[in-house]
Parts: sequence; structure tokens; C-alpha cells
Amino acid sequence: MDEREVIPAEESNSAETAESQSIAEAQKAEADVKRNAKQKEKRPLIHEFYEYIVDILVTSVVAAVFLLTLIVRTGYVDGASMAPTMLDGDRYLVSGLFYTPKQGDIIVFQPEDNAATRRYIHGENKLLVKRVVATEGQVVDIDDQTHQVLVDGVVLSEPYLTGNITYKRPDSSVVYPFEVPAGHIFVMGDNRLESVDSRQLGSIDIRTILGKVFVRFFPFDKIGAVN
Repeated sequence: MDEREVIPAEESNSAETAESQSIAEAQKAEADVKRNAKQKEKRPLIHEFYEYIVDILVTSVVAAVFLLTLIVRTGYVDGASMAPTMLDGDRYLVSGLFYTPKQGDIIVFQPEDNAATRRYIHGENKLLVKRVVATEGQVVDIDDQTHQVLVDGVVLSEPYLTGNITYKRPDSSVVYPFEVPAGHIFVMGDNRLESVDSRQLGSIDIRTILGKVFVRFFPFDKIGAVN
């Protein structure tokens, strides 16, 4: 007697139908891939050019955002404290990447929130543009007779001043000769008669520095490096 298992007709037909459907779906998928490939080959060259341009634009925008937020920032001068070097409304680029303050640099910083800042600076979170006069460990003094700035006992050469003289501020807590603490700098505006700077605020923590002003881009007739 033959003991081989006999698959019922209904079950056999069902399996064959499922297999046929799978083969048909695979063939359809393969046909779709081939059709899409042919359509891509037939696309006009201008379409590929447009896609290339879009990719470039997107990449450029991302790079620009990264550059402006992490490496370079823009700002503008508010007031006359840096005249004649920089005037009210001048716009500049500033970068703090790998920056170490040096004497003579023009920097941008945000004053710490303390009693001196609240007394002399009007407006919250205001950024100041000033020139570095001395760095940590140097001693700053102001001659009461000549009204010149001395750093480590030597008159500071300041060719950027145009006959402007420097006064001590009797309403300030800064006592001269003043030794700049570690991690700090001493700054002044080029317009000594109009500037609120370290003479009133004291030394500036280098951690509050956003960076060095390296180029002015407005007004257009003054585009270039700022010294």
C-alpha cells in the first residue's frame, strides 16, 4: 500500500497561486527598476544641471551659516567712542577663532553684569568695541600732566589718536598705576573724551571677548582692514 502523503487539491492550488503571485511581483519590481533607469537616462541634461546647482546652493548656505555663527560674526559701531578709527554706524566682521588678545588690537566684548557696568553702560547685553591698551601682567598709568598713557612705565605709542588726550576718571574705582590681572586686559576707546572703557569698568575678562575686528565692510568706500 502506497503511504505517500497526498496533498489535497485545494491546498496545492493555494500554494501554486501564492508562488505565482510572488514571481509576478518580483517581475513587476524588476520592470519598474528598469523603467525608472530608462527614464533617468532620457532626462534632459538641463535637469541634471539644475540639480547640481541646487546642491551647490544648499551646501553654500549651510557653510555660510556655519561660518557666520561659529567663526565670523558681524556687528556695528554704536556711538563715537572709537572715532576717528571707526565711526558710528560702521559695520565690521569679527572673529574669535584661536584668538589671543594683543596690545593694539580692536576687539568686541560683552561687559560683565556688575555694578560698574550698570552704572556706565545703558542697555542690556550691549557689545562694546574698544582697543587693547595692555594685557595681563602689564601696568597701566596715565600721566596727569601730559595726559598720555604709560604701559610698564613707557609712553604708549598711539598713532591712531588725532590730538586726543587721555584723562583718568575720578568717579571710577580704578587706582593707578593699575596692574592688569591674569586672564584680563585693559581697553580704551580711540576717542578718549567720549569712551566708556577700562578707566570706568576696570579690566576686562578675556572670556567676555567675542573676537578681534579684522575688516570693515560698510560704508563701502571704507571697506578694508581696521587697525
